[in-house]
Formats: sequence, C-alpha cells, structure tokens
Amino acid sequence: MFSVSQVALRLGVCSKTIRRWDKRGHIKCLRTPGGHRRIPLSEINRLLGKLHRQLIEDPSRKRCAIYARVSGHRQKTDGDLDRQLKVLTQECRKRYRTSPLVFTDIGSGLNMRRRELKKLLTLAKRATISTLIITHKDRIARFGLELIERILEDYGVRLEILYQPEQQSPQEELVTDMMALLASFSGRIYGLRAGQTKRTHVTAHNTSLLASQAAP
Repeated sequence: MFSVSQVALRLGVCSKTIRRWDKRGHIKCLRTPGGHRRIPLSEINRLLGKLHRQLIEDPSRKRCAIYARVSGHRQKTDGDLDRQLKVLTQECRKRYRTSPLVFTDIGSGLNMRRRELKKLLTLAKRATISTLIITHKDRIARFGLELIERILEDYGVRLEILYQPEQQSPQEELVTDMMALLASFSGRIYGLRAGQTKRTHVTAHNTSLLASQAAP
C-alpha cells in the first residue's frame, strides 16, 4: 500500500491530482483508520499500463521520462527510490515544464532484463519519449551504458545524467568496475544462501509437524 505522495511520484503527477482522481472514481483508494488514503500496487500498475498504451496508440504525445533504480528492497524501504524520484521529477518539471513519464526498477544494474527498463526501451523505440533523465549513469546500467545511450540516440531520445562522476584514471576506473562486480555477485550469493536457509527451515518444520501427527 502506498501513500498519495508516493503514488504521485510514481505516476509523475502532483498529490492534488491523485486526490482529484479519487473523488472522480478514476483511482481506487482505501482509507486507514485515521482517514488517510492508501493505494494498492495493482492500481499503480493499472494506471501506468493505461498511460503506456495511450503513448503507443498516439506517438505524437512525446514525453520526458525519468528512470530510477535501487538494487534491493531494503534500499526501497529506506526511501532511496523515492528520493531519486523526487529529484528527477523536480528536475523534469524545472527543465521542461511538464510531468514526467516514470519508470522504476528494483534489481541489479547488471541485469538487463528489468521489467521497467524493457518498457522504457519499447516506448523509446515507438518514438514516444523525447528525453530520459537519470540521477547517475549506473542507475540504468552498471556496464554498457554507451550501448544503451547509442540505442536511445538511434530512437531519437536524449539521455541526461544529473550527477556526473569525478574524472578517474584508468586504474581507478578498473578498481571501481571490479568493486561493482564483487558487490553485485556477493548480493546474489547472499540471496541464494538466504533462500536455501529458508527452504531448509520450512522442510524441517514440516517434517517435525508430520512426525508429531503420526505419533500415537
């Protein structure tokens, strides 16, 4: 469940628009005991899908897009994703006087099969996006940014990176790349271990439960 401000960031609109949609029945909002609006993820995805379909059906509606990514759910819980969205949305409105088309992913920058990234590239291919803004270059890809930038350029999309990294020597760049690879693969290993531990505990619990039920 998401608050009005969180949904506004993800849809690229202001909070007043979400409240207006709720009053008109355009979005399904639930109420907390304190009377605050809460919107389920299914509603956000429904509205994003509707917006994407409109852009595909009418390519003349070129939009500025923003893309934000965090590596894991802990970073999302800590608010890193929302902070990226806030900065990017403000920058889009400041530069282009318009609300952005929003794309977000939770996953490794080495994974090129991210769902929202694929949607973004699909819309770019259909000439429905004019500009893409990201905070740092590794938000869209740990490696191969030059290739993605070339693809976007061929689709007529200009990539804008808000925060450029400091100039590094070739040796420093190599160390940075190696650390990024180690961090990514370490995260995958820890995730696999956590999943295996959880499955082991569940199996042990079920075995114990079956044994107790079979006992006279």
